[in-house]
Amino acid sequence: MNSVILIVAAFFSSTLTAIIGLGGGVLLISLMHGLMPTAAIVPVHGAVQLASNVSRAALGIQHVQWRLLGAYAVGAVLGAALGSRVVVTVPETALPMLLGVFVLIVTWAPKRWFAVRWPGKFTTVGAVQTFISLFVGAAGPLVTPVLLREGLTRDRIVVTHGAMMTLLHLLKIVTFGFLGFSMTPYLPLLAGMVVSATLGSWVGTRLRSRVPEARFKTILKIALTLLALRLISGVLF
Repeated sequence: MNSVILIVAAFFSSTLTAIIGLGGGVLLISLMHGLMPTAAIVPVHGAVQLASNVSRAALGIQHVQWRLLGAYAVGAVLGAALGSRVVVTVPETALPMLLGVFVLIVTWAPKRWFAVRWPGKFTTVGAVQTFISLFVGAAGPLVTPVLLREGLTRDRIVVTHGAMMTLLHLLKIVTFGFLGFSMTPYLPLLAGMVVSATLGSWVGTRLRSRVPEARFKTILKIALTLLALRLISGVLF
């Protein structure tokens, strides 16, 4: 029964992310707690999210902002390398709270705060986000408000985010592999969740075109705020 719940959850979480660009990863990992061993949650979640994001990026590849993705990739590799070697000194329960505060600030701060170009912005975000994701699993909301500040269209935000998260989750899986985690016992569950997540990306991509650009950005800001507040409250972790 737990496997069925997780497979269905993978579909709806992937559909949600394909429509508004975030939320699915946090929703899925919150449901995984209690339904599978704690030690397996982050790596298995990463594998499912890899399928969800690579399918979302592939379905809209013409919208990927390659310059931003390249800068993000450099930081993501550095973050994964550091995260695999460093013992976290910040209490694990504090990481989601810090992530939530960052998301709120970047989402709602006055535009003039970001008038000055921040050199290496996406490289820095890539490093921090990948590092954090190794410990809290769902760090996807971190880069979304930064993309929103770039003035990108709806499709460019969602698809570029998908490409960035594809890289992040790929690095996460490789890192856990080096650390000795084996996916073998979870392969049947993973197969079902991957197929379900890919189908969810397909459905969500087609539903996204029905959301007007102006309304999309309002919905995205509201979703970011709700996720940030839940991260700060510690409900999900």
